Amino acid sequence: MVNQIVNIDLGSRSYPIYIGEDILQDFAAKFKEKFESSRAAVISNEKVWGYCGERIKRSLISNSVDYELILVPDGEIAKSLSVADAVYSELIIKGFERKDSIVALGGGVVGDLAGFVAATYERGIPYVQVPTTLLAQVDSSVGGKVAVNHALGKNMIGAFYQPSFVYIDILTLKTLSNDDFSDGLAEVVKYAFIKGNPLLKILLDKREGILARNADVLTEVVKLSCSIKGEIVEKDERDAGIRAFLNYGHTLGHAIESTTKYGFSHGQAVAIGMVFAAKLSNRLGLVDKDVVELHKNLIASYGLPTSIPSANSDELIDVMKRDKKRSMGEHVFVLLGGIGNPIVQRIDDSLLSSVLEEFISGG
Repeated sequence: MVNQIVNIDLGSRSYPIYIGEDILQDFAAKFKEKFESSRAAVISNEKVWGYCGERIKRSLISNSVDYELILVPDGEIAKSLSVADAVYSELIIKGFERKDSIVALGGGVVGDLAGFVAATYERGIPYVQVPTTLLAQVDSSVGGKVAVNHALGKNMIGAFYQPSFVYIDILTLKTLSNDDFSDGLAEVVKYAFIKGNPLLKILLDKREGILARNADVLTEVVKLSCSIKGEIVEKDERDAGIRAFLNYGHTLGHAIESTTKYGFSHGQAVAIGMVFAAKLSNRLGLVDKDVVELHKNLIASYGLPTSIPSANSDELIDVMKRDKKRSMGEHVFVLLGGIGNPIVQRIDDSLLSSVLEEFISGG
């Protein structure tokens, strides 16, 4: 049963986020309530479908929802124009029209790809996010940023396209590996640093319950994370101002992903990026060293890396020069003026290079 609802208020593009434990079997009832006779193109991958497919399938059949399953590759490789093209072909062959809908069942990669396809197929058809990883539940499924990657950069080809609703079953988190679960916690930690309490206090006080995947604690964590992101998105849907705060840790994080060819997961890269952003904030006199130490200790306590000792600073800076957040010849970073006080600051190449080399060397 759905026991939490977070509403994202965007006028005509508003939508609810439904959160509950063991609610996948009720999904099709919500779908039919929203779309009536719409067909569903369920986009997923074999791994997720193996875990969740039977419950979704039974729900769709029992509610007489006509659906087609479209499986895409697992992993970041699926976020590409070539895979999107294959999905378009499936939709065209199977006769999907603008009145029909897409269901994104999976993690952030599936959600980003499916949302991008929904935004561009027949100039836009409705879609629903059913995120099955913590990373997707607290971050990528909320806010309407959809994209595929380019060989020269992550998320370079995309759109702002809001889902019709988001449907989060906390029970799906039981299927995640420890690494995948920790990956999602990086984004939760991000929200805690840019917003502060009560989320930061929960992360500090309820670590055992979180790592044990206690459903009640995770429901609270997911709801707070979605609420924080939703509050920012409501004020800046199209990333023209404070939505940049959600990029805390991401500028270096995306560069780490690109230079290592995704050898680091998104959450791992962002975790390292947050520690670096805290260090950069300290170098600029914005925060004391204890804030940097808090970053290191909290991030490490959830099984995430805090450094990247074998990196090449020149390669990282080259990638950051192509970053879509770069402005007026300088690098744009989200930094902290204190816990819960994110700020956007331009950093010149010289300072960035100095602090990054020190960071890589362990200083």
